[in-house]
Amino acid sequence: MIAMTRKRSAILTSRSAMLLGGLLLLALATIVFVYIEVTQSKEELLDLVRSEASTVIETLNRGGETTIRANSELETALMERLIVSAKLIDHLEEHTPEARLRLTSRAEELNLALILLLDASGRITASSLPPETRSHNEQHSPEMQALIDPILRGTYTWTADAGIHCSCTGDTLFVVAHDRRSAPGAVVVGLLSADLREIRKRLGIGKLVQDIGRENGVVYVVLQDEDGILTASERVTRMSSFAEDSLLRAALSGDTVLTRIVEYEGEMVFEAVSGLRIPDAQPMLSRIGLSLGLVQSVQQRSMRRVILIALGFFVTAAILFIFLLLRQRYSRLEQEHEQVRSYHELVLDGIADAVIAMNTDGRIILVNRAAEAILGRPSDELRNEQYAELFTEDPLLLTRTRDSQAPVAYEETTIEGSGSDRRHLAVSTSFVHTRDGQVSSIVAIARDISLQRRAQEQLERQGRLTAMGELAAGIAHEIRNPLNAITIIAQRFQAEFEPQEDVEEFKQLNRTIRSEVERVNNIITQFLEFARPPQLMLERANMAALLQKSIDVIRSRAKLNDVTLTVLVEEDLPVRADREKMQQVLLNLLQNALDAVDSGGEIKCIACRRDDTILISIADNGGGIPADLQSKIFNLYFTTKAEGTGLGLSIVHQIISEHHGEISVTSSEGHGTTFSIRLPVR
Repeated sequence: MIAMTRKRSAILTSRSAMLLGGLLLLALATIVFVYIEVTQSKEELLDLVRSEASTVIETLNRGGETTIRANSELETALMERLIVSAKLIDHLEEHTPEARLRLTSRAEELNLALILLLDASGRITASSLPPETRSHNEQHSPEMQALIDPILRGTYTWTADAGIHCSCTGDTLFVVAHDRRSAPGAVVVGLLSADLREIRKRLGIGKLVQDIGRENGVVYVVLQDEDGILTASERVTRMSSFAEDSLLRAALSGDTVLTRIVEYEGEMVFEAVSGLRIPDAQPMLSRIGLSLGLVQSVQQRSMRRVILIALGFFVTAAILFIFLLLRQRYSRLEQEHEQVRSYHELVLDGIADAVIAMNTDGRIILVNRAAEAILGRPSDELRNEQYAELFTEDPLLLTRTRDSQAPVAYEETTIEGSGSDRRHLAVSTSFVHTRDGQVSSIVAIARDISLQRRAQEQLERQGRLTAMGELAAGIAHEIRNPLNAITIIAQRFQAEFEPQEDVEEFKQLNRTIRSEVERVNNIITQFLEFARPPQLMLERANMAALLQKSIDVIRSRAKLNDVTLTVLVEEDLPVRADREKMQQVLLNLLQNALDAVDSGGEIKCIACRRDDTILISIADNGGGIPADLQSKIFNLYFTTKAEGTGLGLSIVHQIISEHHGEISVTSSEGHGTTFSIRLPVR
């Protein structure tokens, strides 16, 4: 035995080592696979970002080409407007000398930032500027001087520049200079370059750049040329120039979208760069930076997943290894537990009384075989179910015991069985406590006392019927003698007396006397038979055949009264019975059912075998029997019919009792009545 144990331990150890090695290899293979998958996922994400960046760049370039052309047309239109404004001011100066004093208001009317009137030497003779700035009127910036010199020399009629710094205002202006007709000199008018840029920003490529820059995941959008940034998205202050960035030079000379990953303000950004070429304009570049946060987040999650999977495999391998080392002991404990559990179930199933346990939440946790029989359900349908939902009337007193915290020593209850079967139970309950004294469950032990209760009721009822029958027999003997005398007198009257008139009436009265005496005599005979029933003529019989024969007897009457007969009878229902007496029982019950239902009603006859018992049920959907009368219907002389004698059901009860059977009734007013018969199989 020891050798076998050692051998099993060695085999178990070898298998444990093999399993552990296999788990480690599997963990390593899984880590490699996940790493490859992470790398591939990263490349796929970068491809997706690259495709997105290329699409945005293409959109920006197309929009840029269109916008730059529109800006050129806009500048031409503004320049023409400024030329017209300069001519208008010169005209007003020539014909309205006082107009010189209103240049400030005239600038506001024409939406101009600057109006200057210059003499032939270039000296400012009038200005739209506020008085506080006119101390600088004698000075011109080099750009402004270069603009007006050709006009003063008569070389050009007008000149224009979109980016002149004016010392008069301190701003950069879009300026047009035009010669004067009224006197030698020039008229200078200008718009703020900032206003022009704002128009471009709202209507041109600046707006497109800002819109793209606000998209989720876009870090920056920049349009630049060799001189620097032309327009950019918000918060962009400085970008690398062509001179210091070889990729920008390559993109400028090529016709493809170049991409790279760069650092921008402490963040890794996926940048796409593409050249933008527009006729009559210097080369430009479109640059867009997309956030790599999603890619990095996915990569970090993947790496964490790899680490977690590796740790999970290592922990699992360790747990399995420890589990295998403890398996032998656990297996032994499991076998011992199984033996204890089997013994426990064997003991419980061997108990004749029903045992049911419920936890404090109301769920059934234990059901033995006797409880299955009493409750009419297998344990699989009872375990883990709510006791209060299955048994609303609390027949086992478990709910009451839990709520009151008081065990029940002994109490009799009833529970509905299958069909009309009702079981009487003797119930006691108790608590099961944990080690710390808390209630863990409530146990009910129930004994089926239905047979004892029915036997007791049968004996009591039979005793009452026997006593009443003997009393009736004594009275019947006393009544029968006067009845015989009345019968003889009636016969003599008919034979010896002949009235002179009303002969037919006399004969009718005589016949009535004799028939009523005969009816009373028949009742007396039934009383005597009830009190001293003849010995049963028992023989083997099939209750199915007897019931079918009785149904055939009443079938025509049922059809006449429009009553439906539903028959559900098993074929083989063997009993030892007095055929005539049993036929009398069935006919009596069927006749009563017919009397109880109205036209259109239904009578249902069911007969089947359950173990060693024949069950017969005759039910109707008539008016039912009041609850206070149901306990009296088998009593002698009790009847609810106007012409009844009160003997029928008493005799039925007596015949069933003589066959060692039982008969019971269940009824509900307005829903009908059911008579149930239980006979032993013989």
